[in-house]
Amino acid sequence: MAKMTDDTLLKHLQSNEDDAAQYVEAIGAYRLASMREYYREPYPGDESLDGWSQIVTSEVQDTVEWILPELLDVFTTSDEAVVFEPSKADAVKGAQQATDACNYVFYKQNNGFLTLYTAFKDALIAQNCAVEWRTVTEQVRDVQEVQGAPLDVLAMLEQEGYEIEAAEPLMGAAVPLFNAKVARTQDKKRVLVEAFPPEQLIVKRGWTSPLLGECPYVARLMQVTLSDLRQMGFKGVTAAELRASEDAMRDAQEEDYRLQRTDGGFTQDNDEVDSEDDSLATGWLRCEYVLVDYDGDGIAERRLIYRLADKILSNEETDQVQIATTSPIINTHRWDGMSISECVSDIQRLKTDLTRAMVNGANLAVNPRKTVLTDANGAPYVEIDDLLDFRIGGIVRQTRQDALGVEPTPFNAAQILPVLSYVDDMAEKRTGVSKQQQGLDSNALRNDRTAAEVMMTANAAKQRVKLIARIFAETLVKPIFLGILKLLTAGDMPPLAFRLRGEFVEYDPNEWRDQYDMTVNVGLGTGDKQQQMGMFQSLLQTQMGLAQSPFGQLMIQPQNIYNTVSKMVELGGQKNVNDFIMNPQGQPVPQSGPPPQLMLEQAKMQQQGQIKQMELQFKAQADEMQRRQQAELELIRQRAQQQTDANRQAMEAEMHRMKLGQEAELQALRAQYEDQRHMREMEFQRWKAELDASVKVKVADLGSLGNPQDAATAAATAEIGREVQP
Repeated sequence: MAKMTDDTLLKHLQSNEDDAAQYVEAIGAYRLASMREYYREPYPGDESLDGWSQIVTSEVQDTVEWILPELLDVFTTSDEAVVFEPSKADAVKGAQQATDACNYVFYKQNNGFLTLYTAFKDALIAQNCAVEWRTVTEQVRDVQEVQGAPLDVLAMLEQEGYEIEAAEPLMGAAVPLFNAKVARTQDKKRVLVEAFPPEQLIVKRGWTSPLLGECPYVARLMQVTLSDLRQMGFKGVTAAELRASEDAMRDAQEEDYRLQRTDGGFTQDNDEVDSEDDSLATGWLRCEYVLVDYDGDGIAERRLIYRLADKILSNEETDQVQIATTSPIINTHRWDGMSISECVSDIQRLKTDLTRAMVNGANLAVNPRKTVLTDANGAPYVEIDDLLDFRIGGIVRQTRQDALGVEPTPFNAAQILPVLSYVDDMAEKRTGVSKQQQGLDSNALRNDRTAAEVMMTANAAKQRVKLIARIFAETLVKPIFLGILKLLTAGDMPPLAFRLRGEFVEYDPNEWRDQYDMTVNVGLGTGDKQQQMGMFQSLLQTQMGLAQSPFGQLMIQPQNIYNTVSKMVELGGQKNVNDFIMNPQGQPVPQSGPPPQLMLEQAKMQQQGQIKQMELQFKAQADEMQRRQQAELELIRQRAQQQTDANRQAMEAEMHRMKLGQEAELQALRAQYEDQRHMREMEFQRWKAELDASVKVKVADLGSLGNPQDAATAAATAEIGREVQP
């Protein structure tokens, strides 16, 4: 097959653009209606309701504005909205660097929060959003001031590309010295991520998925100036060619409506201010991602083409579609979905009608219609001008006493208010946004409702919002970060230098792989921050308990505990975890003493040995005393037999006295032994209590990092007081 000519390619592109634009214009009517309802614009025909209520209720706006904060909180609570996971062991370092760098590009080099806010809000209101990422080259001016520089230093700066803007010689120097101001302009590449209006996104009619990576035709219409094109590198475009490049969707009204809301009747056709300045001439540029067999090899390849309406500016092969879109409610087998505005559109119209009826009824009840008596010729007996004058205390002139009457109108609020409550319940079921989430549900404060019941009800109501968050994560945020990674690893990006976790780092994207497994870190299904904080505190206590068990070295590492504590710090609203706790990764584990249980067992065995030794010593002393007593008694008996009968009574009395003294001495020895044993037992119990209490205090301190007023610390301190008192 022959290579496709530029004329054939241009016709192919124009055909795809016209076909896709027709469908986008068709759904534009729904987008316009949704935007008008969000901004509470009057409904068609309201201009004829002169004197009647024209209030428009705010169900669409309220629902969008209540869902939006929850969605943004899901993605922006952590500094790492997306985490790249390595697919091989040697890619761990590169995956971590890619995670840090891509999040830095999205949140720091670009305003990631504003990008997500704009995209999410567009999707909630106008069915779809659109986000593009691309490489841009910006000119950065580097200005430096040098003091006391000799001529050779200034010459060296000129060789490096600096231009000397001002130089002042120093008087009195031995050699010529200058205070100079030098500057140079450098081209700096970066990845630009921006959300653009969804009406500027054109997708092939009939495409069946919100993921656009395989779509045959995707395009963005960009209104640019001639100066913008020159900065993009398109030097050969004239102002006339740019002005002739018109919008492909001239009949679309969404863009004009956005302009009219902020600038009266201003539209795109009114922009004639800078028509005389060719550099500010405006026109529409097409950025098209098309599958086409341009090289004639029989296989369609993805090409990125920039063109005006009738002129191709660039044509190069690419490996990705650098545009992502999503919808809060996916229409299966369609790229365009449903918006939240569409879900509550009819509810807002119904509630508007009911509210208007109630307000009109209140007005008629306060200021009812009048009846006027007329004569046979139809002439009123009352001055009509006086009736039409509503001044307080005004007069009404009449010629007959019964000429003026009142047509009573009952106030209908009692019948309308229950219907309004029913309509609110309908909106809650459709969107998941409940009064309880808004803090308006009085039933949540009833005494008969437990905290667990209220929490279960709130979590059930959030399921719809969590589903929207998951859809946005998989169809919008994930493609954006994959696209950023591909651009960074394309081979022509300079190294990235930035501050990370309190340290300055420099990463070279060319050292990474261009593909990693990716996890979207949106924290779905884990409840609110209080629930998560409680869960992590319980997990930390479990980890500390396992660390002190015989299985501690098998199940718990310092990195596990650091991960838990870092999550608690993040939930506390602090982004820089290293300000509070250092990452132990790569650090040697400090050598500590034996576990407290082992120390306790060793002390117990030592005490038992001491008690056994004391018992043996006491037994030996008692046996020796008994032997001596028997010997002395035997000696006394022998002496008594040798004495006369006259001295026998005295000798027996002496023997009895000696026996009592020996028994008293033996009793004193027993008491001394018991005192020593009791003192050793008390010392052991005191040491054991202090050891157990110190372990409990350490565990409580680690567990209370997320909550300084942890109850475990108070309990451990109280136990120390009870157990160590004598």
